[in-house]
Amino acid sequence: MVDKRRRNARPSKYRPRTEAQKTRRRDLWDARAEERADRRRLDLKADLLARYEALETALREGGQDGVHKRRHVRPLGDIADEAERFAVLKARVERLEALWSVSLRKRETRGKIIIGGALLAELIDAVAAGDRELLTLTLDILDRRVGSARDRLTVRDLLGDAPLPLRPGGDPADPLDLALAAAAAEEPDFDALVASAMAEETPLRGADVDPDYAGLEAG
Repeated sequence: MVDKRRRNARPSKYRPRTEAQKTRRRDLWDARAEERADRRRLDLKADLLARYEALETALREGGQDGVHKRRHVRPLGDIADEAERFAVLKARVERLEALWSVSLRKRETRGKIIIGGALLAELIDAVAAGDRELLTLTLDILDRRVGSARDRLTVRDLLGDAPLPLRPGGDPADPLDLALAAAAAEEPDFDALVASAMAEETPLRGADVDPDYAGLEAG
């Protein structure tokens, strides 16, 4: 077997790099790192431009004008400085993202109102025609989906004093104060829970803090 100490002590067959070679190697690494950073910036810029155009198109189709409709906004092509153009592009994409988020929430709210209004109109027509099947199905859904007593009262008044109990499993004839009291009774007694948890804690003794304090327990 080869003695490791003798093997490690053998002179290397490779000549050590000169300072010029080390400098060139560092410059090469720096150039490659800069190229990678440039590629990442270009990829990010392309993604931002694609997102920018998609958001402007979506907002315009939704009835909102793009940012170029605002007089104080310069087109990106008129910004000569590359760093400034990238910063402006990023800021505009963030702004359009916020506008698009608000637009989606408004569309969702509008959709819920439209669906609720259509179902309510259908329910009113069915009750007027003497068809109780849709009313029974709607009350069953509301009884499972609506938990607040005040919300149930609002729905019941909206449906013309429909037989919807003000609490799950309750009687439709129960008044609001009784339903609220029953709902409050079903909530946990937090004061009792806190008192119980504190009673289960082991009292702290002086000796637990420092043996020199053990004599204080007698007082």
